[in-house]
Amino acid sequence: MNVLSNHFVHRIKQQGRQASATLARSGRRCSGFLVGNQFVYSDQSEILWMAAGPGEFRELKIWRK
Repeated sequence: MNVLSNHFVHRIKQQGRQASATLARSGRRCSGFLVGNQFVYSDQSEILWMAAGPGEFRELKIWRK
């Protein structure tokens, strides 16, 4: 998983699709955004944003607007 800088957060919220996924390593369910083939999510306080690539998340559900 890659940690992202806050510079990209605004663009991710605009261009990404709202989704939720289960992280493969921890088995934890997270809400975030699907951007391309990466699932981008944050910690509960939205300070640290991380990107999980293909194979690092499963059970993806994309929310419709």
